[in-house]
Amino acid sequence: MDYSAMSQVRKSVRAFWDTPVPALTVDEIETYFGRCKRLVPSIDVQMRIFERDVKEKLEGTAGYQGFMIGAPCYMVILSDEADHYIENAGFIAEDMILKMTELELSSCWITFSDGEEVKKALGIESGKRIGAIVAFGYGQRTSKKIRLNIKSMSNIDINVEREYYSPKLSIDELVHIQKWGGKSTIEDIGDTDSALWRALYAASLSPSYLNRQPYGFILDNGKVILVVKKDEHTDEVNEKLNIGIVMLHFSGVISQMLFNVDWHWGAPEQDLGLPADCSAVAYCLV
Repeated sequence: MDYSAMSQVRKSVRAFWDTPVPALTVDEIETYFGRCKRLVPSIDVQMRIFERDVKEKLEGTAGYQGFMIGAPCYMVILSDEADHYIENAGFIAEDMILKMTELELSSCWITFSDGEEVKKALGIESGKRIGAIVAFGYGQRTSKKIRLNIKSMSNIDINVEREYYSPKLSIDELVHIQKWGGKSTIEDIGDTDSALWRALYAASLSPSYLNRQPYGFILDNGKVILVVKKDEHTDEVNEKLNIGIVMLHFSGVISQMLFNVDWHWGAPEQDLGLPADCSAVAYCLV
């Protein structure tokens, strides 16, 4: 799969046509799950796809900011509970979403507050936890899309976009050199054809809860350090899903162009100059 291209054409929509997803396409999605990327391979995960009456069953239990999205299909990731299982679920689900994109499907992340209630509503009998829910199908195209950039509840930018994707944080805003606040140059990242630039660009396009993108990267002598900023509008579960998603976008491109990336949890032993509301959560070598 071309992760660089799929991260750019990925369609996140809130309205789907009633057109069923063909059985052969669903089969291809289920087959891909067996070989999709895992952030923590030791965690046992399962995927289930539901195709009927899901919107009605999950009303009041799940949705996009409380509004349940109607779609032909829903993917549910079930996971054993272990360290970083939510990040792993986000990583896996986003890899599946990019595969759906390759299959010319659109998708939408569905948030939820009580996984046990979701399992009950869908009739899932399993000791595993709900890790992620994604609606998918054929999205309704519109000539314009309203995107809310929620800086605070009293400061909301409303942008009209004519495409399904656009750069959110620029690479200049996303990337810091050696310490937080260190300005990056082309010598640090490379030009637009370099694997590192493309991986960081894919990371800048990764979806996050409420489009907040509360994270950044520090580059230092081959280390790529993921930093998360505390955000009052992003709860712990969605923060961890954000982490898994942005890790997938970055490492998917690097693995495509160079080699597989091994993420290490925590911070490297060095002064990163981080503000009080920021913490380094993982790093890798590139």
